[in-house]
Amino acid sequence: MTSFVLKLIAAITMLIDHTGLILFPNQMIFRIIGRLAFPIYAYCIAEGFRYTRNRFKYFLRIFLLGLFCQIVYTIVSHDLYIGILLVFSISIIIMTFTECVKTSVQGKKSALSSFVSRVFHRDITNEQDKVLSLVLCCASIMAAFVLCIYVDVDYSFFGIMLPVFTSFFSDRKQRLVMFSACLIALCIDLTDTLMIQYWSLAAIPLIAMYNGERGKLLCFLSPASRCSLRHTIFYKFRLILCLNTHFLTSTEP
Repeated sequence: MTSFVLKLIAAITMLIDHTGLILFPNQMIFRIIGRLAFPIYAYCIAEGFRYTRNRFKYFLRIFLLGLFCQIVYTIVSHDLYIGILLVFSISIIIMTFTECVKTSVQGKKSALSSFVSRVFHRDITNEQDKVLSLVLCCASIMAAFVLCIYVDVDYSFFGIMLPVFTSFFSDRKQRLVMFSACLIALCIDLTDTLMIQYWSLAAIPLIAMYNGERGKLLCFLSPASRCSLRHTIFYKFRLILCLNTHFLTSTEP
């Protein structure tokens, strides 16, 4: 199974989930099917971070789209609720620092060290690189944890960390084991508010069938076209559904 097929499954199940939320709120089957979407997207975020040519542009695309959706949703609903795209943006920041830690531990020059050299025009030693990377990694994780305490974040702290834990290993089987363990922790964490979250574990067999390939359809497109296609198909209708949810459920005359 290619990444395109995985993302297509995630997009369809998310659409079913939101359709049920808006039109059939008492029919739980729609919400159960929709539990597949988030874990698949989270795994794809980790894979995308691993294989993208430019991680900054990768982060920027997701962050800017998430920020736009967040601003519109907050204005319409008057609710400070951190949506899934901003959640994944935080995940990418933490993954960047964890990658710097791994690179510096291997004795190589990390992206953080290169950044310091370009901006401050001074080189840092490998030991300084290790310490700085570790400090920023721990600080970003703690900041995400504190954010989840004081702000309503989609899928909470484990939702942020799911792609991060998945990216720890280079071996695909090890990534799947770590992903599964973190997803179970996420289900346990959300048990009090969302009992049906355990159905998201059904995404694990689907992800296990992932073959590490993009898919034939995306191979014929340029990188810019692939990015546009992903945003159009997989993300933008989420904003429309959020707005529809607000207007359909509003009690104001």
